[in-house]
Amino acid sequence: MSSLVAFIIGAGKNIGEHTAAALKAKGYQVAPRLPQTYVESPETVKTAFSQVTKELGPPNVVIFNGEDLILSPATFVPSPVAEHPLSLSLEAFKQHTDVGLAVYAAAQEALAGFRSGTHKDAVKTFIVTGNPLPWIPGNRPGRIGLNVEKTLKWRLIEILSGAYSKEGIRFHYVSLVGEDGGVIDPVSKFFTSGPQHAQVYLDLITRKDPADWDYRFTLDGKQWTK
Repeated sequence: MSSLVAFIIGAGKNIGEHTAAALKAKGYQVAPRLPQTYVESPETVKTAFSQVTKELGPPNVVIFNGEDLILSPATFVPSPVAEHPLSLSLEAFKQHTDVGLAVYAAAQEALAGFRSGTHKDAVKTFIVTGNPLPWIPGNRPGRIGLNVEKTLKWRLIEILSGAYSKEGIRFHYVSLVGEDGGVIDPVSKFFTSGPQHAQVYLDLITRKDPADWDYRFTLDGKQWTK
């Protein structure tokens, strides 16, 4: 049995399903993908890591995928009054920040496995499925919770990449973008982008030299650069 283990947090029929299939084709044991609700809870993420490690061993690839259902109530709560960001309830705002905490918890658990002797010679990769909200212009008050959540993830991955790259550990915030580097148009194309995401993720995981921590790509699967 292969010692290569991938753990996808946030199941879905778009990115999650296609990425799992691509990793299995490369000989990875892929842990059962966690339901989308798991991306909202640091506690459930930690419990799931313990179970995966017990059953398959520590993962050397972790993908935090909260995007497959990004427009569902489970992952995106808009401000009730679009131009009034503080109309979003504290509870709803916390729901978004809890997702950021879950990424932090997942990264802590992943690091312990990355540093274990099990994956001494394997590529160790942590990927967060992102989007352009942290850098596109406009304050989008109706999306304050989602914007803060994505910016938290973006900065977190930047810091972790800088801190752990010297150990050969790769952290990436990966975003599908339009030709101008912003949101794809129409946005509905995101929901059929599973094959492109899987292709990009597999390249980031298997390539000899690490790519940028902030990795942006277009629908043709090619890296976007300014």
